[in-house]
Amino acid sequence: MSRRLAVGFIGCGGIARAHVDNLARLNRVELKAFSDISIDRAKALASTYGGEAYADWREMLEKSKLDLVFICLPPFAHRDEVMVAAEKGIHIYIEKPIALDIELAREMARAVEKYGVKSQVGYQLRFAAGVERAKRIIESGEAGAIGLVNGVYWCRFIRRDWWIDRSKSGGQIVEQSTHLYDILRWLCGDVERVYAEMDRRFYTDVEGMTIEDVSSVMMRFKSGAIGVVSSTIGAAPGYWWLRWSIVGRDAMLESEDPNHLRIYWSGKTPFTIEEHKEPSRAPMALAELDLVNAILEDRDTRTPISEGVKTLELTLAAVKSAETGKPVTLPL
Repeated sequence: MSRRLAVGFIGCGGIARAHVDNLARLNRVELKAFSDISIDRAKALASTYGGEAYADWREMLEKSKLDLVFICLPPFAHRDEVMVAAEKGIHIYIEKPIALDIELAREMARAVEKYGVKSQVGYQLRFAAGVERAKRIIESGEAGAIGLVNGVYWCRFIRRDWWIDRSKSGGQIVEQSTHLYDILRWLCGDVERVYAEMDRRFYTDVEGMTIEDVSSVMMRFKSGAIGVVSSTIGAAPGYWWLRWSIVGRDAMLESEDPNHLRIYWSGKTPFTIEEHKEPSRAPMALAELDLVNAILEDRDTRTPISEGVKTLELTLAAVKSAETGKPVTLPL
């Protein structure tokens, strides 16, 4: 039987509970420690799943012999958790965005590389069925050269806490629709230039709100492809659109949700349309399992922290462009 990984948590809020529920089903892990500035939250998870509860994550990393730590903190709270864990040889799962400052993000990546630990960023939609199928088609060359990329992240959503403060969340592009930017960057390659417009058009009466509620971002990919992503938190209630289309010379790819892909084989005779759906697939659980297996098998993960740095850089560049009114060239 394979050895079990001792797992700890820094932050015990809602996203941590989702991870814990998944991990509790894996016989390759042992839930060993939980830390949160609200000790009651840590104690609640410890009492349900076993393990010790801590108010101080540093104390947890010092006293608990962990193989893997999940960092489930709001963006503004990320500081040196990655660096401390990496130095102790503890592997890392960190929620997105990994930081709000690109230099801090790069410091995280350097620490992971220096100490040779595995890392995974919570861009779990890379494990969705439609996204995986699109990746295979593009990488195999079946889609041909990519020319046009379009993405939509529309919902009706607002949280009246740190989320509406740009200094704490980064805004919708950086904190929420970052999932879509990550999908498109993973599928179509890195971006070399962005131009963005954003504004607050709907939630103008919300006190303390400093983030955008509408945005449109044009991108030039290094491959030469042109892309555009629009986002809003003011769309129709009860609907959550995360949709994208990619136009290649020989195939057009269209996704209505991450576990779905429609392929228009324009380069084939006769012209055909293929549907690929796996509605029951659970991308978050697959992202967690990928990290666990990467540790046990000593291999790379799908979304290491270095990838989290690149997606953060893209979204920060979009915000910078919108604030300055000028195109921004990457890297920052």
